[in-house]
Amino acid sequence: MEEENAIKEKQGSYVTGVIGAIIGGSIATIPWILAYVYGGMMLSILAALIAAGEFYGYKILKGRINKGLPAILMVLALIIVTVATLVVIPGLLIQKEGINVSITNIQRLYENQEFTTAMMKDFAISVIFTILGASIITSNIKKQIQNSDGNEKNIKLELNNSQEAMEIRKSAIELVKPVFEKYKALDPENTILKEEVLAEIESQRAKQSFNYLKQQGIIKKIKGKFYYSEEDENKQENKKMATWKKIFLIIVIILFAITMVAAVMDNTTTSNVAYQDEHVSFEIGKEWNKSESEHENEWDFYKYINTVPVLNSENTISDNDYSSYPAGINVYYDKTDGENVKSIEDIKTNLQTNFDNMQDKPDTLDMNILKTTENYDLLKVKIIYNSQPEEILYYYYVLNEDELLCITAFSFNLKDETAIEKEADKLVNSFKWL
Repeated sequence: MEEENAIKEKQGSYVTGVIGAIIGGSIATIPWILAYVYGGMMLSILAALIAAGEFYGYKILKGRINKGLPAILMVLALIIVTVATLVVIPGLLIQKEGINVSITNIQRLYENQEFTTAMMKDFAISVIFTILGASIITSNIKKQIQNSDGNEKNIKLELNNSQEAMEIRKSAIELVKPVFEKYKALDPENTILKEEVLAEIESQRAKQSFNYLKQQGIIKKIKGKFYYSEEDENKQENKKMATWKKIFLIIVIILFAITMVAAVMDNTTTSNVAYQDEHVSFEIGKEWNKSESEHENEWDFYKYINTVPVLNSENTISDNDYSSYPAGINVYYDKTDGENVKSIEDIKTNLQTNFDNMQDKPDTLDMNILKTTENYDLLKVKIIYNSQPEEILYYYYVLNEDELLCITAFSFNLKDETAIEKEADKLVNSFKWL
């Protein structure tokens, strides 16, 4: 029994290996996602990074290594890239637009035929790139397993499919090094002629092997003679891993640069959209959709913010659910009634009178006189109705002599309160009379 357990432990477990591969591959897919979301690109080399992450995760959790490993890594790479491309990336794209990430919102995104068509094309390219990129890793591992002679634990990632190069190098060293050892030509103080080395070797590969090791920097030349550098021979063992580290570092730097540039551009050049006519100007977040307005001096906008359905005590969608309704912002200006409105205080007094006379009074009413960043007089009104239908409203009144601006921000989802107030505050502070 103990012997069987020892054999199983030596062979490893598919289950733990697959779990490790999924974790490692998921972490390694982050550069793939960042390149797509912030750089608008897909790189097959990043798919190779995903497969490499899977392999390391598989080994760390002691997965069973045999001829089936390359197929496992390829299948998992395709699954991970599928989830990343069709679920994670759309979620990040809608988050960039200021929309809450939820399954409902992602489903709504796929209801857009144009988006679905574009995403399916990108997915097809992703699959091709994944196969090409991951095959760099899987083919390398496959060759190592075939030449492992049952010692699969020593399988590791080698750059550029270098198993054959390793064999050539090993063969050249075994052929040439004994001659240098015989003459003790192992340092700059003890050297030997090339002809002396070749004379000692009875093989047609002598000259070829000598020149190969010279190219590799293992055989050194000093004043027309040569010596064998064991120090450089040992350094060669770590070169391939160092190359992998350099490639990984370059990828990280490139992706970091892409992310930073995209973030700066997103925040400085395209975060807001400006609107104006001959009398007024203002800005609103680019994620707000403009709809048709009835008047020339009016603008209407809408946006989905929180769309998680409201559930009742029976865990079903409540009758008071308005998650499918978007939040809205209306911007309108006109001439004032000069007799009744001469100051911002007059507007507040008139509104308070109207609310006092209402039968259906709001559950929350808050009015404050403030200043905008342009130093205009501002009356900000917050209204909340907690009964069905729930509603949150913000009114902003900006007075400029005989002209009055009214901004209305509203939503039937009370969870939108903070987000919609923030958006409306930014809008009113960007407003200018021209």
